Parts: sequence; structure tokens; C-alpha cells
Amino acid sequence: MSLTGDLRGDYRIANDALAVYELYRGVDAAPDLGGSPWETFASLPHTTAALDVSHTYRFVLRLRNRYKLVTQNIDEWSVTLDAGGNQVATPPSAPQEITLVPAAAGAVRVRANYYYLEDGSDAADTFLIYLRSDGTNPDPSVDTPTTIAMVKADGIAKLNWTSGTFAHGTTIKVIVRSRRTGTPNIDSTNLDIYTTTASTAGPAAPERATTHIGAVAEQIN
Repeated sequence: MSLTGDLRGDYRIANDALAVYELYRGVDAAPDLGGSPWETFASLPHTTAALDVSHTYRFVLRLRNRYKLVTQNIDEWSVTLDAGGNQVATPPSAPQEITLVPAAAGAVRVRANYYYLEDGSDAADTFLIYLRSDGTNPDPSVDTPTTIAMVKADGIAKLNWTSGTFAHGTTIKVIVRSRRTGTPNIDSTNLDIYTTTASTAGPAAPERATTHIGAVAEQIN
């Protein structure tokens, strides 16, 4: 015996006219992704309508494809305007796990980690090292930093920098910051100072390793 029946379902027909970018905006809050987009447009780049002053705007960009299916977020960013309508840049977060230790021949070594995914689109791309060797504290407002381009992988950028040499016993102080390069550059705001003393004595020699070889005699009672 044979049976026949109907198989019912939904299908979508591709239509290039349906493809559109959707821009969601939140004013002093996260955007409501369950509501209607603030603006839609067919191509990039796109210039939005004017924004009001003295607000922080958070944006999410999505793409609705030719099947009218919406993608995940393409990009997320925020913009803060002051009372004069000028953009207030958001500084990146500070590097973490900062260490400063003596290295060979009177040099010092600086290590730090920067977790760039935490800053999203505001992430930094450069390490800044402010260093003084005269016993005074570094001052980012007047000192010129050493800049190290970040190498990013798996959510972390690692700094491992060795200075030039100093006289034995010199007090070294550093501040390590992160920078997002642009117009203008925007730096993290941390002011933590790390101190060490340069040494020309070199690293301590490893202790001689001694291996004892022996045997265990079986005891017979």
C-alpha cells in the first residue's frame, strides 16, 4: 500500500533589494536591538543625522541580507559629545600585571599585559613606557615615552621590553600606559609608578645541581 501526503514549510526567495544595513542607537544607554533600527542604508560609508550635544551614544551595526535575515553585530562603538558638540574620546584601559626588574649589565626589563577585547572598538594599539633614572617620578604630561607597537593574539597583547644600560645602583622608575593612535592619540590614564634598582652584577649563577644515585637493599628478616 502506498501513501501520499503534503510536506509544508517556509522558504525565502533571494531579493537583492532586501539587503540593507541597520544602525541601532542608544542615547546614554545600550541600544534596543528588539526595536526598529534608528537608520537604514544600502551601502557604506554612511553619514548619520546630527547628534545632540552632552550625550553618550552607543551604536550597533547589523546587515539584513537579501533573504531578509539579519546578521550578528558587524560592529559596535560609542560616541560622547560635550556641551560644545565636540567628541570626547574614551581612553583605553590600562595595562595589567606590570613588572619592573633588573636585567643584565645594568639594564631593566618591563613586562605588562593588555587585554584588548575588554575595550572593544576603543582598544589601544601601542604600549607607552615613561622612564626616569634620576630618582624622580615619571610625568606623562611632560616626558616623552618609548612606544612599542602591540602584537595582539588570543585577546592579549604582551609587553617584554629591555632598556639600555644604567650605572650600578641607579634608581629606575616607570609608568606603563596604553595608547590608541589616531587624531588625536588617546592614552590610558593610569599613574602607577614601578621602581627598581639597576645592577651590573648580572643575574645570579644557578646553583650546582647534585644528583645522588643509590640503591635500596632488600632486608630479609
